[in-house]
Amino acid sequence: MLVGVVGAPNKGKSTFFAAATAAEVQIANYPFTTISPNKGVTYVRAECAHLSLGIQNCSRCMNGTRLVPVNIVDVAGLVPGAHEGKGLGNKFLDDLRQADALIQVVDASGKTDLYGNPAADQDPLEEVKFLKEEFAWWICQILERKKHASSKEAAQSLSGLKITEAMLANAARRCGLDISSGLPAGTDLFRLAEALVDERMPIVVAYNKMDLPGAEKNLQKAKERGLEAFPCCAAAEFALRKAAMRGIVQYTPGDSTFSIKGAADERQMEALDWIFALMKKNGGTGVQQIIDYVVYRKLMAIVVYPVEDEHKCTNHKGEVLPDALLVPQGTTARQLAALIHTELASSFICAIDVKRKVRIGAEHALRNGDVIKVVAGR
Repeated sequence: MLVGVVGAPNKGKSTFFAAATAAEVQIANYPFTTISPNKGVTYVRAECAHLSLGIQNCSRCMNGTRLVPVNIVDVAGLVPGAHEGKGLGNKFLDDLRQADALIQVVDASGKTDLYGNPAADQDPLEEVKFLKEEFAWWICQILERKKHASSKEAAQSLSGLKITEAMLANAARRCGLDISSGLPAGTDLFRLAEALVDERMPIVVAYNKMDLPGAEKNLQKAKERGLEAFPCCAAAEFALRKAAMRGIVQYTPGDSTFSIKGAADERQMEALDWIFALMKKNGGTGVQQIIDYVVYRKLMAIVVYPVEDEHKCTNHKGEVLPDALLVPQGTTARQLAALIHTELASSFICAIDVKRKVRIGAEHALRNGDVIKVVAGR
C-alpha cells in the first residue's frame, strides 16, 4: 500500500511528509524544493488488540494506540501544463504510477499561486481542479494512441498505471459512453480520462496552513461547494513530533492535544502554546486524521495481528502481538498466510481466530482487529 503526497509547489507537501514520517527532508519557502521523490513510512492509528484480549504486557503500542506502518512518497510539485512537460511534470506523474491513493496538499490561505509564487488571494479550489485535470490529460495522451483499439488493448496500454479493463469499463459506464467499438475522441475522451482518475486513485484534499489568515474562509467555501476537504497544519504536527522525540511533550500522533513532559525554554513554550491553541480550535493538527481517512475509508484497509502462539498471543521470541498488518478488506486467511510467508500459504491447513477461539478456513474473510494464528503442515 502506497500513499502519494502531491500538489502544486510551495504548498507544504514536504512539511506534510516530514510531519507524517518524522523524516529529515529539504523544506524551504520556494518552488521545486523537492526534485527527487522522498520515500518513507508513515502510520495509521488502530486500537491495539491487547485491550480486547485483556493482555497487559504489550510493548508495541502507545497507551493502547497501535501505529501501523504505511508506505508514503512525496513528489515534486505539479504546475499547470505538467502533462506537456512543464515544470517537472512528466517526472512527477511517472513517480506516482504505483501510488494507491493521493493526499493533495493545498495552501488554504491562498497566499501562493498555482506555480508556488507569492499571491494575494489564490482560490485553493483552483489547485484542486487543475491537479485532477493534469492526471486526466496524462491518461488522455496515452489513450489517444489507442482510439480504434478494443477496451482490452486500451487497458493494456494503461497497465503501467495499474488501470485495469474493469476500471476502464466502469469509467465508461459512469460517463454513459459505449467503448465496445473503440474509444471516443475530444471532450468525451477527456471525460473518460477524468472518470478513470476517480476509478484508479482516490484523492483526498488537505487544506494546509490553517494557521494563516484567510484559511478558514477558504475551507468553508470548499465545503459549501461540496468538496471533501480536511483542515490541517503540517508545520504544527512536525514541531510536535520533534518535541515528542526530544522528550519535551507527551504526544501520540492523531491525539487532539498533548501534555508537557520535559523542560522547554521560553521560545519552545511560545511555540507549544500556539500549537495548543490551534489544536483546541481544530481538534488536532489534521495530519494523522487525513492519513487514517485515506487508508481506512478510501483504500478500505483493515488491521490484523498474526501470532504464532494463540494462547499467549506471541511470536517464537515471546513478544506479545509483535506485528500489525494492513490488508485490504476481504483478505482471506490463506492470503494472510501468503503475506507472512509463501510456504505458509502452500501448506495451509487452517487458521485460528484467537479472539473468538474458533478455527477458520482458507477462504474465511478476516475482520478488522482480528488476531490470527495460521496452522500449516510441515
